[in-house]
Amino acid sequence: MRITQLLLPGASEYERKSQRLDRDALISAGHEIVDDGDVAHVYGPYPLPPLQIKVPFVANAHPTKTWWRRAKQPAAVVSPLKDGPDTYLPEAIDDAYFAERTARKTDDRYRLGTFDSHRVGVNRLIDQTLHRMHRFRDDVDWLVFDHAPTFAELESLDAWVDPATAESDYDGFVAEALAAALPVVAVRTSINLQRMEKGRTGLLVPPDPNEITHAILAALFKAEVYRPRIDAARQTISKFRTRQRVRTLVQIYENLGK
Repeated sequence: MRITQLLLPGASEYERKSQRLDRDALISAGHEIVDDGDVAHVYGPYPLPPLQIKVPFVANAHPTKTWWRRAKQPAAVVSPLKDGPDTYLPEAIDDAYFAERTARKTDDRYRLGTFDSHRVGVNRLIDQTLHRMHRFRDDVDWLVFDHAPTFAELESLDAWVDPATAESDYDGFVAEALAAALPVVAVRTSINLQRMEKGRTGLLVPPDPNEITHAILAALFKAEVYRPRIDAARQTISKFRTRQRVRTLVQIYENLGK
């Protein structure tokens, strides 16, 4: 199959990650990524700008409606949410995150990690949470990444936090942290509920700094809280393998012309 990929300016980190993984997986499966494909896949911001694409295409959102220009609609709108209105397309992560952790703690400080690159409200929630946490502990550092964290970077952390403030924010790198066997604290959005098996593999909290603080302290210092969740994550993280996603993706492409 000949496929055109279009990565638009303003695409989220989740869409950028998906485009990279899809490209590699599709090529490995014998498909071609070309400029003049029989189908197209658009990875863009939400909502998409008006598009004029000649072939059937898949997108992660609907184009913006304007009165002066009629935008062509995608044949399928895909989403990582199973129970949403759009076509389900599983989330995938790079195989590197499934490696065994080997790093060992070398000092007495504890390190949290969060991804934040233009995510609305995330820095504010981090600041509010840190202010509360430092009332209890002065040995916790919070590292904020402006790039996709590597496995080695995750391995150096003691816990991962996703303080998402929007339902449409999929950029938390929760799946990667679960695969890397980190304790995870995440705001209870639809995608995080699904990623974390409704709390079986990590701690889900409201977007409240007090609640996030208590969950982080449990994730760092209460083995009876975090160990069963890490064990449960090991049993479920195969759902993030690229083979699951590419199988569904090819089926979606094949159905575009029907």
